[in-house]
Amino acid sequence: MKPQYWKLLVEIAKAGGLRGRIPLSTARLGEITSASQQTASRKLAYLEDQGYIKRFDINGNKVQEITLTEKAIIELRNLHGELSLIFAGPSEIVMRGRAISGIGEGRYYVTKYADYFRKNLGIEPWPGTLNVKLLDDRDVVLRSQVEIQGGIIMRGFTEEERSFGDVFAYAVKISKDNGNGKESLAYFLKIERTHYDKSVVELISSMKLRDVLDIKDGDVVRIVFLPKNRK
Repeated sequence: MKPQYWKLLVEIAKAGGLRGRIPLSTARLGEITSASQQTASRKLAYLEDQGYIKRFDINGNKVQEITLTEKAIIELRNLHGELSLIFAGPSEIVMRGRAISGIGEGRYYVTKYADYFRKNLGIEPWPGTLNVKLLDDRDVVLRSQVEIQGGIIMRGFTEEERSFGDVFAYAVKISKDNGNGKESLAYFLKIERTHYDKSVVELISSMKLRDVLDIKDGDVVRIVFLPKNRK
């Protein structure tokens, strides 16, 4: 979402839009955000079109009521999480998800980036990835908090007229979420070009994580990120 729309969502939330429908005119929103009524009206129309708000006309369009949608609330939670992380300082971040089977491209891409992983991460990567489907929206927000920490970058490249995008790696510890004590060092990858959305985390390691940690599809996996100055 473009920054110009954050202010509107925040102001609607402050006025009570998180809890239900509130009367809020475009003229008032223009005053709050230091914009003209026309600009505020145009931005509201965009937010409604994108599914961030719902508007209701009351009394023959003389009164407008607005409420935030679940999509907007998730965006605000993401923003809150990132700002909290910035101001509170680095701390341990724990994500949870279920192991899933990939679509078969992990081995191919790990092979293509293998030299970069050896040089930048100092590991001989096992040819494949462990894919984890995050449990809920809270874990997706935590993923975003990891990503803003700044990872180890592997720059994209072109090979035989095919382009491969940038990849960022973040050191994490992986374990099954059953308290058996076994854990392994791995790297969570932020991949510029991937078939997965933000709810799926792709992990690499020098070992086959499924074998080392006895992970099967459906098992809940614990992913722990600890910023460098806390290790």
